[in-house]
Amino acid sequence: MKRQQHGEVDAGICRRRSPRLHPQIHASDVGATVARRRSTRLHPQIHTSDEGARLIDRRRRRHGSLLDNDHDMLWEILLRLPPQPSSLLRACAVCKRWRRVATDPKFLRCFHAHHRKAPLLGLLVCRNSHKNVFHPVLNPPDRIPRKRFTLGCYSKIRYSVPSCRHGRILVKDSKNNEAVLCDPITGEQHRMPVPPGFDMTYLSGAVLCTAGDQGHVHGSCHASPFKVVLLSMFIHDDRRPLARVFSSQTGRWGNLISIETQPKTMYGPCCPDTLVGNVIYWLSRRDDVVEFDLEGQKLTLIKGPHSMNNFSICQCQIIRTDDCIVGVAMLSYQDIQVWQREVNSEGVSIWLVQKTVALHTIPKTLPQISETMPWNKLMGYDEDTNAMILYMHDSAYMVQLKSIHSTKIDVPCSTKYYPFMSFYLPGDHSSFVFIYSRSRLI
Repeated sequence: MKRQQHGEVDAGICRRRSPRLHPQIHASDVGATVARRRSTRLHPQIHTSDEGARLIDRRRRRHGSLLDNDHDMLWEILLRLPPQPSSLLRACAVCKRWRRVATDPKFLRCFHAHHRKAPLLGLLVCRNSHKNVFHPVLNPPDRIPRKRFTLGCYSKIRYSVPSCRHGRILVKDSKNNEAVLCDPITGEQHRMPVPPGFDMTYLSGAVLCTAGDQGHVHGSCHASPFKVVLLSMFIHDDRRPLARVFSSQTGRWGNLISIETQPKTMYGPCCPDTLVGNVIYWLSRRDDVVEFDLEGQKLTLIKGPHSMNNFSICQCQIIRTDDCIVGVAMLSYQDIQVWQREVNSEGVSIWLVQKTVALHTIPKTLPQISETMPWNKLMGYDEDTNAMILYMHDSAYMVQLKSIHSTKIDVPCSTKYYPFMSFYLPGDHSSFVFIYSRSRLI
C-alpha cells in the first residue's frame, strides 16, 4: 500500500516536471506555454518581433557590461601591486589576459602615475682606480642582476660619471671628447660632442628629463625628452666658468653661458649636481656653490655656509630641504648639520641651520665614537626620497633626513655612489625580462 502511494506521488512529480523536461510531447496549453518559454531562452535568434529584438539587444548590452566591469576590476587590482620589478612580471605569468593588461601602455602609464616615484634599483659605485660597477640593492626576487645593467662599451672600461638622474646616466668620454647619455634599461646611447672651450679635466654636468605631460613620472618612459647641462670649471687665463645646454628636442647645443663677474678664487672640480625645482647646483671646494637657472639660462656663483671651510669635499652635499629649498648637509664624526638658504627682509640671501641630527640617534647605524678614527663620508644623495648615503664604520647606510630612518647597504667602499631609480617593467623595451621572470621568479 505504501509502495503504491509512493508510486502515485512519483507519477505526480513526473507529470509536474514533464513539461520542463519534455516540452515537445505536451499538447496542453500549459505545456505549449512552457515549451515556448524554453525555446525563447535556447534560441533567441528565431524571434522576429520587436519585443524579441529588444530582448536580444538588452542581453548583449548586459553581457558586455559584465566583461567591462571584470576588466576594470582586474585593472584596479594590478594597479595596486608594488612597483618592484617582480610584481607585474609575476602577473604576466598568470595567464594571457593578465599579461595583456600588465603590458598595456595605457595601464603602465596609470601604474607609474599611481606610484608617483620609481623604485631604487641599485647604486652605481664610482671608483678612482677601478671601473665603475652597478650594485643592486633589492632582495630576490626583485634583485636586478648586474649583467642586466648595461652601459655598452663603458661597462668594461673605466669611465667618469658626472650625473645620474631620471633613469639615465651621463658618461664623460675623455678619449673621444664626448658626453654620452646612457639608458641602462634599454641599452641605448646618445653621443654628444663636447663643444669647444670646455676642458674635459674640469668638466661637470647634469642630466634631467624634461617631459611635462600630465601624469608623467620620471624614470618611467625611456623615450621622453631630456636635457644635458655641461659646466666647465677651467678658470685659468682669465676664463670664467662656462655652461651650455643640449636639448634632445632640437638635437643641438644652446648658447654659451658664462658667469657675469670673474671670481677671484675658485676651487674645482665640482661635486655631483643637485636639482632643486628648476635650478641645478654644484658644490665646489671651499664654500663656493655654482647655481644654474634652467628657465632663465643664467649661471651664478654664490657663497655657501661659512662653516663649510671646516669640512672636506666628501663631507658636504647640496640637498633639497623639506620646503623644496636649496640646502647644504655637513657630516662630522658626531652629527649631521643641515643648513638652508633663505632670503631675509632686506632681500639678502642668508644661510641658517635648519636642524642638527646626532649620529647616535640614527637607528641601525654604527657611528664613530672618536675624533681619532677616520672621518665619516657623505657619499651620495637621492633627491626623490631626500636620503643621504653615508659611509660610517666601514659600512654604507641610506639615511632619510626627514624620518631619520636608516637602511644598511651592502656595497664596497667608493668615492661616490649614484642612486639609480627606474621602473623595470614589461613593455618598457625589456621583453627579455619576461623570459628571465619565468625561469627565476615563478
